[in-house]
Amino acid sequence: MSALVDEKQADDIAGKCVLVVEDDYVLAREVCNDLKSHGALVLGPAPTVHYAHLIIGRRRLDGAILDIKLFGEEVYELVDVLKARGVPIVFATAYQPDQIDERYRSIDVLPKPLDFDHLRRKVADFRPTPIAAPLRQDAVERHYPIPDPHRPTVGATAMGDRERWARLLTGAMRRQS
Repeated sequence: MSALVDEKQADDIAGKCVLVVEDDYVLAREVCNDLKSHGALVLGPAPTVHYAHLIIGRRRLDGAILDIKLFGEEVYELVDVLKARGVPIVFATAYQPDQIDERYRSIDVLPKPLDFDHLRRKVADFRPTPIAAPLRQDAVERHYPIPDPHRPTVGATAMGDRERWARLLTGAMRRQS
């Protein structure tokens, strides 16, 4: 029976484009590998909000799995952008419900440690959500500037610690997967 359930879940998440935002390297790798092994197209893992924004760009997402706190930074601004695009979201967090900002308590929460079967069921249930009140594009770009492919990227001297850490972590994850 379990093999039939796994096969159905794989069918339900196969081809879905899922953003994973998690700063715990080991957990992020496990989540990404599990989803990929069931046929999902995984963007990430992104260890910071800034890196998550760079990854998604203008891609179509079927859903997002987000930890709430990444290296001390909360993801609520990213949640607003994703909701404005109609992207379903699941929080994967150790936060208790009363620790989540009141405006975001309606979002599904998967408690840590994660149950991967439950996570796959949530991904299988991802459906486009009604688009939230649109954010003005200038407000979105102020928080999440869209990179200009014709401008050189920020040099290492101007790069912040978070961005440097995100690049190092992502490079390490790519080499190990």
